[in-house]
Amino acid sequence: MIIDLHIHTNLGSICSQLGPAELLDRARELGIDAICVTEHHSHRGAHKMVEFARGSGYPVFRGVEIYTELGDMLVYGMKRDTRYHLTTFEELLEMAEEDGAVIVPAHPCRGWGRQHKHAHNFPRELLGHVVAIETLNGANTVRSNEKALALAEEYGLPGTGGSDAHAIWQVGKCVTVFEREIAGEEELVEELRAGRFYAAYLEDLRAQGG
Repeated sequence: MIIDLHIHTNLGSICSQLGPAELLDRARELGIDAICVTEHHSHRGAHKMVEFARGSGYPVFRGVEIYTELGDMLVYGMKRDTRYHLTTFEELLEMAEEDGAVIVPAHPCRGWGRQHKHAHNFPRELLGHVVAIETLNGANTVRSNEKALALAEEYGLPGTGGSDAHAIWQVGKCVTVFEREIAGEEELVEELRAGRFYAAYLEDLRAQGG
């Protein structure tokens, strides 16, 4: 099952130009089986997207992207919102454990190889507290994704893929391929925790006939 696990819409992210109707149309056009909406710090936009898609027969899951001092974290299965730019990783971990949620560091190597304030590497203190690393991010350079892939291999963690889409042309560039069909958010969390998935560029899957 192919899922884009990292999408921002204009329903909940002021930085996104992506509307709900065009998102659904594009995801279907690309042959993606489901999408996960991950707005910043709040599930409100994702809730709206789920309601919008209700009755369409197309699966929409909810996640959230949360800024911490150790980087941006994609969280799946969280049952609450957080304060914007005021959450420490320790606070997030406590909330995630209480909610039965899982954490995946987003674009951990964004800017790698360039000397600027946004360049960062994977914080080693995250080990043991995350279920995967986002190894393929559609808004990253190939070099940054390659670094994230190397980190995942070094630390024995599986990799997820997501477009990090903020506009229609970005949807589905990177995806996560799950071994099993996923019908709901609890199953999504279960499969992420089990590690039964891998990250891919959608164009590579198409070239392979996937």
